[in-house]
Order: sequence, then C-alpha cells, then structure tokens
Amino acid sequence: MRGTDASPRLAQTPFVHARRRRRAGLLPVLTTAVGIVLGILLPRIEAGATVPTARAGQVLVQDDPWIWRTYALAVGLFGFSMSAFLAMEGATEVSVALPIFAFAAALAVIGLIWNILTKAFVSLEMDSTLDTLVRSGREAIEALYPERPLPGNSQSQPVAPTGGRPVLWRRPQTTLQQLELRRLLRDAERSGSVAVFRVRVGETLWPGATVAEVSGSLDDDAVVASCVTGVNRTFDQDPLFAFRLLADIGLRAVSPAINDPATAVQVLDAVVGLLLVLAPRDLAVGAINSPSRVTRIHLDLPAWADFVGEGLDELLVASRGSPLVLARAKTTLSRLAKEVPPDRLSDVSSRLREVDDHLPAPRLEPGDGG
Repeated sequence: MRGTDASPRLAQTPFVHARRRRRAGLLPVLTTAVGIVLGILLPRIEAGATVPTARAGQVLVQDDPWIWRTYALAVGLFGFSMSAFLAMEGATEVSVALPIFAFAAALAVIGLIWNILTKAFVSLEMDSTLDTLVRSGREAIEALYPERPLPGNSQSQPVAPTGGRPVLWRRPQTTLQQLELRRLLRDAERSGSVAVFRVRVGETLWPGATVAEVSGSLDDDAVVASCVTGVNRTFDQDPLFAFRLLADIGLRAVSPAINDPATAVQVLDAVVGLLLVLAPRDLAVGAINSPSRVTRIHLDLPAWADFVGEGLDELLVASRGSPLVLARAKTTLSRLAKEVPPDRLSDVSSRLREVDDHLPAPRLEPGDGG
C-alpha cells in the first residue's frame, strides 16, 4: 500500500495518538523556554511607550498570597492529572468522581488566574499604585516605630560605641533586605559582645564593605548570617523604600517627557501623608537590648531628616517650574508643620521656605493694590 493511500487510515492508528502524547509532554517544556526567552528579551526593548520599572515590577512580582495559592493549585492539578492518567492505564471504566473533580479543579484554577489578571491590570492604574505604596509604607512604619510618647528630644538616638573590630562583607554585591537578629542577640549576650551595624536595611552590600563593628568575641560569621539579602529592596524593615518609590514616580511625572503635574500632586499628598504617620512616633529604636536589659546590638536607622529628604527634596527641585505642584506643596507642608514635634519642625520649615522662594507671586489685576 502506497504512503499516500494509507495517510487517511493512519489518523485512526495508535501511532498518531502516541505522537500527540509526546507533543503534549513537550508543550510545557516549550512554553517554559519561550517564556524564559521573552522574559530576557522584553525588558531590553527601549523603543515605544514605557512604564516605570517600579510599576512593571508590581505586575510581574506582586506580594499577594493569591499568586502562590494559584500556583500551588495549578501544580496540584497537574500532579493529579498525571497520576490519574497513569493509574487508569488499562482500565475500561473509572468513577465519575474523577472527571467531576478534574473539571472543578480546572474551573478553580481558571477563576484564580482571572483574579490575578484583574489585579495586575488594576495595579497599572496610578491611583492603585500610589495606594499600594502608601499602605506598604504605613505598614513598615507601624511595624518598626512604636506609637508611644516621645522622649524629651524626639531626634535623639542611642549613642553607639565606636572602635570595634570591623566585620567585612566577603560575598558578591547584593542588597541588605532584612536583619534576623534573634540568634545574633543570643550569641552576643552569651559572649558579652556588642555589634554595631554600619549598613542600613535597603542599602547595597559591596564586597569588602564593613557590615558591622564588633566589640568582644562575637563570631564574624554570626553577624553575616543575620543579614537577609537579595536583588531588590523590600518593604520589610525598610521604611524609606516607600518614600523612594513615591519620589521616583513624582520625578517621572514632572519630567519634560511626561509633564503630568497632577500625578506629582498626588505623590506629594502621599509623601506628606506618610510623614504625618511618622511625625508622632519615636524613631530612636536602634538599640536592641538582650533579656538582661543590656544593649547588645545597635542598628543604623533613618532619622526624621532622612525621611523628609528622601520624599521631598528631589521632587521639590524638579517641580520648580510647575506652579501647580509648588502651590500644593505649600499647602501640604503647612499642614505638616502644624503636626510635627517642635524639634522636627526645622526640617519641614526649610522645605516650606524653598517652596516660597520658587512659587510665582500672584498676578495682580488692574486696580488691585490701590
């Protein structure tokens, strides 16, 4: 029989079905490879419309538990399908519960994926992005700085000892994301040592940089092991991160390429809102005491001036040519000045004076002023 004559009959043979099964097995590998290639190439595209990296990153890697739940359910469904396929090999009948369960699980995965896609599209909206940053920044502030009566000088920080043995970072360049201090505190108490960190959470750890200075016999490896590192900054233990991202969005909004002063005004409101949350809080939390009430660890934490500068300075300079942004800055900073403790007022007043220096004088109509 000639090959051309046999081709219609081959469609019904088991050989074709076997090929389809192999293709089905190769499909996940192929799509994974395509996804990796596109993930590498698409971020390198420079032509056409763009979005801020911070906003794109929120779409790609959202800190949402539903993403991991969806992933877990999808993997579970895949494992169920493969094991059920192998288990019913050679069987002529199976329980109706099998396809019903598979269908229900597939619908659940589709629903969860739809939920994630909806959240991803919403996250591209500026209002949603700003709200997410403000909520994350507020959570970081509330977790780190207690709401308690301020000391006599709200700017004061415990004096950290100097002259200790430097502990160097001997690993590749990375970002300090968090500090895990429970074990380090126990080791410092046991050895009677004091560790003074010289790098803040959120800063870059360069090879050879001094991570901390240690007084006593505390092991260097214990200090390094307390550093949780990664590629990017996170909101955990990094209260300045929200201010940095908000300032970046505001700078892009007032840039000549975008020229969106309305968004810059929203950013100003968000920054001042976070400063209002921070203003009544005690920032002197850098001294970590052991159970014996001896300070064993000193942290390098941002002061009030750092928050004000990070959130406002670059944005105010870039907005000098935008009367709308400057006018809103005067309004919001005037409100902030009424709320801050007296020894934090100077950092706000200096920004107010800067705004007044560059705010255009009101235009006088004919007949005004006598």
